Amino acid sequence: MSTANFKAPQHFSLQFCGTIVTVLLAVQCTWTPEVKTLIHQSEVGNITLQTFSEFQVPPQHPHVLRESLIRQILQGITHTQENGLLQELLISDSKPSPVFSPAQIAFLTPHLVDAFSKATAEELITFRNLGTKVGETQVSGTVAVFSPSIFLLTIQNFGEYSGNHSKMASSSRNLQRHTTLMFSPEQAALNLKEAQHFMKMSSQDSWIAINYADLVPFRGNTQEEAPRPTTPIPSPQSEVTQPGMNTLEEQLQELRKKVDEQAEEIQRLQQATPK
Repeated sequence: MSTANFKAPQHFSLQFCGTIVTVLLAVQCTWTPEVKTLIHQSEVGNITLQTFSEFQVPPQHPHVLRESLIRQILQGITHTQENGLLQELLISDSKPSPVFSPAQIAFLTPHLVDAFSKATAEELITFRNLGTKVGETQVSGTVAVFSPSIFLLTIQNFGEYSGNHSKMASSSRNLQRHTTLMFSPEQAALNLKEAQHFMKMSSQDSWIAINYADLVPFRGNTQEEAPRPTTPIPSPQSEVTQPGMNTLEEQLQELRKKVDEQAEEIQRLQQATPK
C-alpha cells in the first residue's frame, strides 16, 4: 500500500472531525440554556423567571408596572371555547368568561409586579395558579412586556381542578386547543399577526397582546403628567386699570407738546428783540 493511499482516508477523517467540531461550537454559541429562577411558590401557585431563546423582539425587562394596571389587564381578559358537535346541540351559545378569578388576580398581581422588576431581557415570566378545590379553574402560562406598552400573555394550560395536579396538563390541553382569548376594551387588543411579531409561540397555546396605553386610567395618568402652560393669564384688575394708564399717557403727551410750544415761542421772541 502506498503512502498516498494511506494518508487520503486519514485526511478525510480529520476534515470530518473538524466539521463536526465547528457545528457543535456554532450550536453552543446560539443555544441559550434554560435557567429558571423561582420568585414565589405556595400551595396557591408559583411565579418563575425563565430564560427564553425565541424572542423575535427583546422584551422591555426589567419593567415597572403598577398593581392597579396589572389588575385591570387580568380582569379584562376573557375566553371562549369551541364546542364539539354534541355540545353545540346541548348548548345554544357560548358567552365569554373571565380567565382569572378574583382570587387568582389577587394572588398574581403583586407577584407579577415583583417579577417584572427583576426580569432581564433574556427572560419571560411563567405563572401557575393551582386549584385547591374540585371545580376550581387551574391556569398556567407566560407574560412579558415589549416596547412601548405591549403586555403579551400566553395560556398554556387551562382546565378545572380534578383533585390531582399532575393531571392538569393532559386534561386541559384538549380544551386549551379550542380556547380563544379576548380583551375588553377590544380596541386595546392587538390582532394575532401583530402578537406573533414579538416572540415565537406554540400552536397549542392561546395568546393575547394588549396595548395598555389604550386603557383609560393609563391614558388619564399620562394626560395629568403633561406640562401646563406657563403664560400668565391677565387678571380682571389689570384689564380695568389699563384704560386709566392710557389716559395718563395722553395727558403727559399733551403737556409735553405745550411745553415745547412755549419754548419755541420764547426762543422766537428772543430772536426778534433788538440788541
